Parts: sequence; C-alpha cells; structure tokens
Amino acid sequence: MIFVLLLTTFLAVLIIRQYQKARKLPPGPVSLPLIGNIHQLVYHIWNEKGVVPAFDLFRKKYGDVFTIWLGPIPHVSICNYETSQEVFVKNGNKYKDRFLPPVYLHVSNNLGLFTANGPVCAEMRKFTLLAFRNMGVGRDLMEQRILDELNTRCAEIDADAVNGKTIVHTTEFFDLTVGSVINSLLVGKRFEAEDKDDFLEIKRLMAEAADLFTMFDLVVPVWFLKSFFPSRFERVVAIFEKALNYLSREALARYEKLKTGEYSVNAEDPQDFVEAYLAKMEQERLRDSDTPYTMECLKFVIGDLWLAGQDTTSTTLVAGFNHLVKNPEIVRKCREEILRITENGSRPLQLKDRAESHYLNATIAEIQRHASILNVNFWRLVHEPTTVQGHPVDSGSVICAQLGALHVNDDLFKNPDKFYPERFIENEQLLSQIIPFGIGKRSCVGENIAKSELYLMIGNLILRYDIKPHGSEPSTEDKLPYSAGKTPDKSVKLEFVKL
Repeated sequence: MIFVLLLTTFLAVLIIRQYQKARKLPPGPVSLPLIGNIHQLVYHIWNEKGVVPAFDLFRKKYGDVFTIWLGPIPHVSICNYETSQEVFVKNGNKYKDRFLPPVYLHVSNNLGLFTANGPVCAEMRKFTLLAFRNMGVGRDLMEQRILDELNTRCAEIDADAVNGKTIVHTTEFFDLTVGSVINSLLVGKRFEAEDKDDFLEIKRLMAEAADLFTMFDLVVPVWFLKSFFPSRFERVVAIFEKALNYLSREALARYEKLKTGEYSVNAEDPQDFVEAYLAKMEQERLRDSDTPYTMECLKFVIGDLWLAGQDTTSTTLVAGFNHLVKNPEIVRKCREEILRITENGSRPLQLKDRAESHYLNATIAEIQRHASILNVNFWRLVHEPTTVQGHPVDSGSVICAQLGALHVNDDLFKNPDKFYPERFIENEQLLSQIIPFGIGKRSCVGENIAKSELYLMIGNLILRYDIKPHGSEPSTEDKLPYSAGKTPDKSVKLEFVKL
C-alpha cells in the first residue's frame, strides 16, 4: 500500500512538472513525463504515411508554431516563412548553435562546419564563404566550371546515342556531374572516365555512413553506446573516419608535399578550396598564432562540403526531372523561354539570363519545393528564454524552421501536392518563401553553388534535349517518407533525344 502511494505520488509530481514546463512553450499535443510525445509522433507518422504529413497535421491543429517533446527535450517547430525570418534572421545570434548528435561531436571533436558549434565553426564558415567568393562562386568562373562539366557529360550522352536517342540513368548522370563539379572546386580534380571508380567509392562510403546511422545512434549518449553496444560504436566511428580520410586524402597528400617543398601555394589566386586553406594555414603559421586552421579541421570541412554539395543537389535534380517528364507542357514553356533568351539556342543559357527567365525560375522553385530534401530540419539550441510568435520558449529547448512542413503549408501554397510553377508567376513573393538551403546564420554555405548548378543544368538540358520517360512514367513520391531525408525514385531511366 505504501509502495503504491509512493509510486502514485512520484507519477503525480512528474506529470505536474511536465505540465508546468509545457506551459512555457508553444502549444502542442499533451506530452507525458520522460517519453514526451514519441508515442503520438510514431502513430501519426505511420497513420499519415510520412514525417511531413504528420508535421503538417500538427501545424493545422496547433498553428504554425508548435511543440513536440522527443523524450524530455521540447522541440519547437516553425512552419511559416515570416516567423522563420523573424527568429533566424532578425534574431539569429540567439539560435546559431545546432543541436548535434553526441556521436557526431565525439567523432568530429567539434571541428568542421555542420557537425560543430562555437568559434571554430564560425571561423570555418566565414573562411569558406570568402574562399568560395574568391574562386568565383556565383560569378563567371563558377559558371564555366559547371558548363564545362555539363558539356563533357552531354558529349558522352551524344556518343552513346542510337538514332539521336540515349537512355540515361539520371541518378548516375547527375551524381557524377555534380560530384565532379564539387570535387573540382574542393581539390581541383574532376572525375574523368578513368576516375569513375574513385567517385563510386566515395559515394559508397558516404552511403554506408548514412545508412548505418539510425535515430538510436543519433540521440543516445556516447557513454551508453560505448558501454552497452561497443561493437556498434566502434563500427560507427570506423566508417565515419574511413569516409573522411578517403575524401581528404588529396588534401593530406598535398600538405605533405608542401612540408617538403615539392608544392607551393598561390595565396593570391588559389585554384581550389584546399589551396586556399593551405595558404591560410601558412599565413597563420608565420604569425605563430594559436589557430583553428589545422589539417584535422580541414578533413571535417571537406567531408561536410562534399556531402552537402553533392548529394543534396544531385537528389534535387533527379527529383526535378521525375516531375518534368510527367509535365511536358511545363518543359515546352521553359524551352520556348530559353530559346528566346539564347537567340534560338545559338549560345548556352548563362547565369546572367536569370533576370529574364521568369518561367524557368518558377519551375526551379517548384522543383525545390517538391524535392525539399529534409523531412526533418536541423534543430537549433535555445540558450536563453525567448518569445516566438507570442509564445514563451524556455532555455534548454530546441527550435527549427521545419522546411518540409513549410513547403507544403497550404496557407502559402494552394494545392501543395500539385506541380504548378505558375503559382510563383501569379505571386512573385512566394519565390522568397522557398528556403531549401535553410535560413539564418547556419544556412547552407554552398547555396550559391547549388543554385548555379540547378539553373545551368536544368536550363541547358531542356535546351539541348527532348527528355521523355523510358517505359512507364517515374514516380514522384518520396521513397523514404518515414526518414529524416527525402529520397526520390532513383531507379529512373529517361530517354534523351538531341534537338
């Protein structure tokens, strides 16, 4: 009897404390002590057939700002653009640290761009943006890199053509094209035909690392993994380190040559990111300063940039062409506009043409809205009590702009399931409310590269080829709706018919 009374009292205290904590946050489903809303979240994800539909259900019920408790930690989701802008741009300094999985921090030792917080991360971000700008990202130099790579891949398509038609596995095509661009930018080497095995090994390692990590690995403390799952912990760390070492091997080899005098850097006109970084390292060494510019840090920066710069852009392109071949009328309108701008195709589409290509811009925005790579966005830490849309948010919470749910918000995008570029022509303000690269101080550093690749590759492929389904039309459904990231149908083969 005493035990029952004590247990009842204990549970009552937990429930009261949970209620008091929840009162200091935006509305959401009633949470339980210790487990929060995990049981409800799992049910709704299953019932609604995906993470994004479940979040959209919560948005419709509780408003554009709502709270979901994942265990003892409250997660605040923002599903509209204006509030995201207010929180992460106007008050961005309050939310610049990411909520990072413990095992990521253990492996990276808080180094790099995406899996790190604090002053080293801020310095690497500042340096990366400057280095990219100096290498012509967003300008003619970057445009030429992309067009050169696209021309090479198109020449391969044309060489394989039978009666002007080539069957193309779009995932392989875009993976290699985008991968070659980012590899050229990072280490100065594009992937030639003889280097395809090298590229495939990088893809295999990155895919293995991504497939290995489950929600379990991402949330449990490192000591728990070490103590109760030592073999799994060792495997997780080993594959992570193997992938990073493979990606950074060119940089490490160049550094060794730099130390022996076999290689020198051009600080005034670096040809790639690694050369810019090594030049900065030399500058810091001569100043004899305590510097964050180390080879260990470079390894993680390269890994972050390669993963973000290759996979997300390639996946968006695959998803985009899955939609385009199902909508030939949209392709026809894009081609007519591009032909007019490029003087009947007498030159390739260029970045300078963006101001005139309104329909193509709208189509790319609609592709990005549907592709919207993250089902669940990266969370930010709340270090001090604040207010979001009139709701108090206590310190210790985490918060994010929930991009997947934002991009299907039917208050913004009418009939969100429909692929309809005209929505951005009818209301140009919607263009600014597509934020696939995130928003604020931790938005993607490769945004300008990705935007350039999407514009030049989509536009010039439409200009050069009539692209049709090979067999049945591809699916445009998310193949992994229950995971943190979206995946389009990557098995698709399309027919590229030269115009």
